[in-house]
Amino acid sequence: MAATDFNDRIRFGSLYEIYGALLTEKQRQCLELYFCEDYSLAEVAEEMQVSRQAIHDLLKRVEQTLEHYEEMLGFLQRVERTRQLTVEAAELLDTVAAESRGAEVGRSDKAAAIPDSAAETRQNLQVSRLREILEELGNR
Repeated sequence: MAATDFNDRIRFGSLYEIYGALLTEKQRQCLELYFCEDYSLAEVAEEMQVSRQAIHDLLKRVEQTLEHYEEMLGFLQRVERTRQLTVEAAELLDTVAAESRGAEVGRSDKAAAIPDSAAETRQNLQVSRLREILEELGNR
């Protein structure tokens, strides 16, 4: 099977998780034995009563099928983009919260009435980016 690289295996597993229900029972059984149960090609072939080459070919076809589903539907890409946006939003929120706490602690009452324009501009940009992220997530 072409998915020998660790990242390829992770991607293949993610595709299977999303699109596995679209596969036939035989395809799912083969993948479960090979990836989840860690059977060798020969062991899968014996279990399914077919040749080792048949299992190899089946795994190649399934990999191509899953990639085709992703190309057509793009669910994995959406999931990954949502995760990226969520991480970015969490980091921005942490930054804004830390800066707010730091500003409250570092100022006297009189100084608190005068905003730091650079900090305010930075915070406005961060809040603006958070709004963009929320809007993009809302459109998914």
